[in-house]
Amino acid sequence: MNLKLLTIICSTEYEKKIYKICKKNNISISIDISAKGTATSSILNYFGIAETDKTVLLSIIPDYLETSMLREINQKLKMHQVGVGIAFTISLTSANKFLIDSYKIQTQECENMSEKNYHLVMTIVLEGNLEKVMQAAKKAGAQGGTVIRGRGLGNKEAKKIFGFEIEPGRDIVLNVVDENIKTKVMEKITKAVGVKTESKGICISLPIDNAVGIIETDKILKQVE
Repeated sequence: MNLKLLTIICSTEYEKKIYKICKKNNISISIDISAKGTATSSILNYFGIAETDKTVLLSIIPDYLETSMLREINQKLKMHQVGVGIAFTISLTSANKFLIDSYKIQTQECENMSEKNYHLVMTIVLEGNLEKVMQAAKKAGAQGGTVIRGRGLGNKEAKKIFGFEIEPGRDIVLNVVDENIKTKVMEKITKAVGVKTESKGICISLPIDNAVGIIETDKILKQVE
């Protein structure tokens, strides 16, 4: 049995529904983070939706619950609708034995999962550089994203590794992108806000195993151009 990191990015109004789904499956929400959406105002106006606060919910789940939970999240939150959010899983390479032993092995199948391969591109920059990140990502084909306000820990070790201290006041920008444009997105972001710039940004990516709420939204967003 393997463990997965379930990540759900949605409007705050859907939190209770997610809690119910997790409770039903005996899963605890490990981290609940307040965030902001980064879709452009033109896109929001096109679909008649106002800019809303976002919630990023992270939880560790066993792989045998991955498909059923994504299916239920997709159905209960109606992820096919614009502005609701996305949910995806990332494989964990290791975990505490207590977590592994706490789940009983089962098997289930899933529907409506994305057939494409996606990556989570995470950019950490000095506060105030969000617009630069999003502009760079958009030029490479990325659609929207989510920003989390973070705090760095300034220390000598970080300076040795990155060449600068990770100071308080950081923006963490999350973009879920098709693997075909992942490299291009990262190159554009690095050129705009990389370590050698005043933004002092770090850009990394993680492969996503399965996702819901992405393909349907992408197809509709292509109309806004």
